[in-house]
Order: sequence, then C-alpha cells, then structure tokens
Amino acid sequence: MKQHSTLRIFIRALSHSVLIAMALLYLFPLVATLLAAFRSDGDILRNGFLAIPQPWNVGGFSAAWEQGSLGVLLRNSALITLFSVPLTVACASLSGYALSRFRFRFRTGILLLFMSGMFFPPQVYIIPIYMLANTLGVYDAFAGLILVHLAYQLPFSTLFLLGFFRALPTALLDAARIDGAGEVRILLRIVLPLSKSALGAMAILLFTWIWNDFFWGLSMTQSLGTRPIMLGLASFSGRLAFNWNTQAAASLIALLPPLMVFCIFQRSFMKGVRMGAVK
Repeated sequence: MKQHSTLRIFIRALSHSVLIAMALLYLFPLVATLLAAFRSDGDILRNGFLAIPQPWNVGGFSAAWEQGSLGVLLRNSALITLFSVPLTVACASLSGYALSRFRFRFRTGILLLFMSGMFFPPQVYIIPIYMLANTLGVYDAFAGLILVHLAYQLPFSTLFLLGFFRALPTALLDAARIDGAGEVRILLRIVLPLSKSALGAMAILLFTWIWNDFFWGLSMTQSLGTRPIMLGLASFSGRLAFNWNTQAAASLIALLPPLMVFCIFQRSFMKGVRMGAVK
C-alpha cells in the first residue's frame, strides 16, 4: 500500500512538472512580445527580446495606432466576427437539431458530408470560392468573408452541437409535442435553453478562430476598408526593415478582444467543454 501511495505521488508530481513546463513554453512567445512592445527597436537589437525594458517605452502603441490604421482594422474584424458568429450558431443549431432528432432519407450521407468538410484544408477551396465570390459580387466585401466563415465553420459547429442535442431526454421533447408544440418552438423554448453552455463554448471558439483568421482575409480582400486585423498586422513589416516594437504593440492590441471575450465567458466555456467531454 505504501509503495502504491509513493508511486501515485511521484506520478502526480511528474505530471504537474510536465504541465508547468508546457505552460511556460506556451507563454514564452507572449512574454517576449509583451517585453518587445515596451522597448525601442535599438534596445531590442542590442539586448534581445527577453531583456527588461530600459526605459519603458510606449511609443510602439501610439505608432501602431496612428501608422497602421488599427482603428479601421479592428472595426473590420469586429463587423466580420459579430455577424459570422451568431449566423453560424443559428445555422448550426438548425442543422444539428435536424440531424440529431429527425430520421429522413440521405440523413447519413448529409452527416458524412458535414464530417468530410472538416478534413480538407482551406487551400483546397480557394480557387472555386474566389471564382464564386467574383460571380456573386461579394469579393472584397464583408458579405463575402461572412459567408466564407459561415460555410467553413458550419461542419464543426454542427457536429459540436449534435452530441449535446442527442443527449437531451427524448421523453421531454415528446411531452412537448403531445402538448401541441411544433419543432421550431421545441428548439427555441427547450433545446436551446438546455444547451446554453454548449452554445456559449462554441461561440467563444468561433469568435477566436474568426478573429484570428489570416488565410481567408488574405484570399477574399484587397482594400483597407475590408481587411481584417490579422492581415493588417502583416503591413507593419517593411521590405528592408522591421519595426519590432510597433509590430509587438499591434499584436497585443489585436489580442485584447478575444482575450476579453474568454475572460468574461470563461465559466460558460469551461462548463460547455466539460459537458462535451462527458458526452
């Protein structure tokens, strides 16, 4: 018994040590960026990224905001994200509920089609999506990016909600049908309220992925008026020089919205993740 207890303590200490080491390794780029944002380029070139700023310099933040049009870029990403996320959640709720509760012809084929959409990299779709966007007149427009994010995130979102909807008691939904409730009312009044944690967790994931998107912004936009923030960060690097402190400051500003969303809704996110893991 004593040997088992000692072994358990050793395994726990080892696992905690590995987790702490992984956390420190994960935080290393963030710490380097944070230090670089408060230093001058000359200080960075002389002393490297991890030196303490001497002195602390906030000029990179003002330069990033004034020279990089961060206000416009943040507005663009906010519009794209705040329209894409609710639209994706709404469509995924409809498709997830239909696939989890209804039995109809080609249901398995449609489910496999949703699953196959998760396995192909976005580079596979770039040419047909570019041609379709040009044909529809939504290239270099917010509508084009919103539709692309909806289509690309819908397979994962549908399968994410599918497990939650299947776990709901069938007797509860049947009782609502006996009382005369239609399927739309059941979805809005029963299924979605019982799945608030799942919807919140999925919305946070979608917000983070869409906000941090670079590929579709590069493929679907040309002008500053529609360019998302992550694509705009690339404009801070010149051909012959690189403004380290300005780039780092702009990166930290771009990081704030998803970080704030996660901090505000982290309890709902963790609850949704735990429920999804159990299911």
